[in-house]
Amino acid sequence: MTYQEALAYLEQASSFGIKPGLERITALMDVLGNPQEDYKNVHVTGTNGKGSVTSYISYALFTSGLRVGRFTSPHLQSYTERIQINDGNITEEAFGKLISRVKVAVDTIISNGIEAPTQFEILTAAAFLFFKDQGVDYAVVEVGLGGLLDSTNIVTPKVSVITNVTIDHQAYCGDTVEEIARHKAGIIKPNVPVVTAAQDTPLNIIEDVAKKQHAKLYVFNKDFGIDSRSAVTGGQMITVSSNDAALAMLFTTMAGIHQSVNLACALMAVRLLMKEDTNISEETMREGFARTTWAGRFEVKRGLDRTFIFDGAHNAAGAESFAMTYNELFKDTPKTVVMAILRDKDQEAIIREVVKSGDTVLVVPAPTDRTEVPENLVEVIRRTVPKVMAQTAESVEAALALAYKHTKTGDIIAVCGSLYILGDARQWFFHEMSH
Repeated sequence: MTYQEALAYLEQASSFGIKPGLERITALMDVLGNPQEDYKNVHVTGTNGKGSVTSYISYALFTSGLRVGRFTSPHLQSYTERIQINDGNITEEAFGKLISRVKVAVDTIISNGIEAPTQFEILTAAAFLFFKDQGVDYAVVEVGLGGLLDSTNIVTPKVSVITNVTIDHQAYCGDTVEEIARHKAGIIKPNVPVVTAAQDTPLNIIEDVAKKQHAKLYVFNKDFGIDSRSAVTGGQMITVSSNDAALAMLFTTMAGIHQSVNLACALMAVRLLMKEDTNISEETMREGFARTTWAGRFEVKRGLDRTFIFDGAHNAAGAESFAMTYNELFKDTPKTVVMAILRDKDQEAIIREVVKSGDTVLVVPAPTDRTEVPENLVEVIRRTVPKVMAQTAESVEAALALAYKHTKTGDIIAVCGSLYILGDARQWFFHEMSH
């Protein structure tokens, strides 16, 4: 397959929707020879922060001289972002060939009477196969949805991470935080250590599952925590303490208190790997953390005489993190917001955190059938936040052009509410910068 043919095949597979369960992926990996068993795995889930933690761990490992595969979702601009070796995406040519090989296995399991796999299951299989082809030492694998029934949950990792647990994806993981916590805790494997920053009831559930699985649990604010954090040029310095190791002074380019928690979780996970792998040292780990980047996570870009912020803020917890980080960096400076929110999200909760009185909001459709109709979202914004100017725009690009036209030097333009619009927004920004 060419890359375009692979995209067409994946688009066709997306018509099967989201179907939690491990029967299809298990059958698919059996046909492919279970490549995920040929290297060490790290498994990461959580409502928010799992992509950042995946990135931190990956950078720490490959900066230590190891060959590292990374599987994340969703992508911002290209499917090739989802499958990486060290800090480089798979090429389009390799992606096409890889999907072609997986299609042969898909056809085999269908002929054996197994239901057709979903798009995400095909991508999971492709990533695991590619990592074996590339001879990785580790694969750092981000859960797609939940954990228990997610297609990535066929790996037996060296360490598992559950960043946090809040309400999201209720249609697939349950309507309560307890049900969602049980799904996240589903990645806990027998005798495999677990790192978590979950709190309250979700933590109780995770503790219960870990105990039953005889999995050693490391809990944020109990076994490790943040002693101090301070903003410095280009990022923040964080001091992390733990019960069984020296203080770690870490630098990250990523802003916000939520990123300091993510970094602390990554530190604990890498230190657990360090116990068995002499390639990893405190020095290489710190260097890896300092080099870590993760697009679209309170990503601040200065250009076109404006300050642009690209952030998902796609659920209530993510929106709260956006608000805290914005306030920390920009206080109560009014901003122009380019926004889309999906229908199945807590729209009012996101809007209350992201949009403040005095802001201007341009609402656009996200490129998915789950997007809220912009006109409807404008009404929710006007109803939720007083003294705000809200209107629709036909596209992200049109909204950004309008935002640029009606702002002045030094103003702030934030793109948020859905990861689905960040790819087009970043592409617009870099295109305008190049011209």
